[in-house]
Amino acid sequence: MNGYATPRTLHIARKLLSLLGKIQITDDDDNVVYEAAAQWGWFNRPWRITQNDREVAMVRRKLLSFAPTWYVRTMDENFQLRGKLWSWRRQVTVVGGRYDGAVLRGGLWDMGFELSRQGQVIAKAQAKIMTLRTRHSIELLDASPQAELLAVILMTTLVEQKSEESKLAAAGDQSPHG
Repeated sequence: MNGYATPRTLHIARKLLSLLGKIQITDDDDNVVYEAAAQWGWFNRPWRITQNDREVAMVRRKLLSFAPTWYVRTMDENFQLRGKLWSWRRQVTVVGGRYDGAVLRGGLWDMGFELSRQGQVIAKAQAKIMTLRTRHSIELLDASPQAELLAVILMTTLVEQKSEESKLAAAGDQSPHG
């Protein structure tokens, strides 16, 4: 990236009133750049990420895994995302593929995130808290299409994981003992 280029910013948020939890990624002009949607499944719903109605990635959560793990398939590579189990802050590591070793680290209360590899920051994300739905702005510091797609995949899995955690917490609050 040259010193004159401004970083591209994407915005990720759950689409309101979506049955399967569709996620939209938009640019600064509010144009939809990517969409992520869960496919129907009994136990494990894969997520399909599209760009201009063309599938660019498929993400599936590994069942019966001690630490959160996702299998990712893109047009030109396969890799895994592995979450850190015991940590105060959320952390997901890329295993395999061209970004092997890249790590997404969350800030306290999951309001900000940083994606880096070998000391170089690829992307930063910051949550918008005063909105109707959870929305993160992702500043891409690496202008390559591969880095952009990786950031979209990671943030999509993060938004979905946070949604699942919210559902579990709400279900726990409604239990007869809670």
